[in-house]
Amino acid sequence: MTGPTHILGGLVFGYLFGVPGYAMPAAIIGSTFPDIDLKFSSLIPPKGKKKSLWNTHRGITHHPMVLLVLFLLWVSLEKFLPRYHFYWQFLYGFWVGYLSHLVLDVLTPLGIPVGTSYYPRLKIGLMKTGGVGEKIFFFLLAVGFIGVLYLKGKGLL
Repeated sequence: MTGPTHILGGLVFGYLFGVPGYAMPAAIIGSTFPDIDLKFSSLIPPKGKKKSLWNTHRGITHHPMVLLVLFLLWVSLEKFLPRYHFYWQFLYGFWVGYLSHLVLDVLTPLGIPVGTSYYPRLKIGLMKTGGVGEKIFFFLLAVGFIGVLYLKGKGLL
């Protein structure tokens, strides 16, 4: 998925998972954060090296284990920070955004890694990144999200 789709996905997941408005920027940051590996990896590993979780895009930052670690960090901080505390909500928003990124990447043919190496991968393969399918998905997601916000504002939801 491309950046705009991930950002919109982070907003939608944030709304669906009850992230408070002031922590919604954390959901947006979390929704794009897994692609930080684009800065430190290449789509093609160096000559003579196999793809691994550590040397290519959609490697370790796209592994579901990262979600578990973030969740455990969030839960462990609950003992020190009350639920209403900004930092606790910020971490929750970040976690929800991160979750949205992985869910959306599962919809692509490459998917996300689920084992201890680059393969096997969890994938549904409904749409290619940047393809027509993603553009249609983005449009439908945006229209649906705006519709839900409108209906909620009118008191119909």
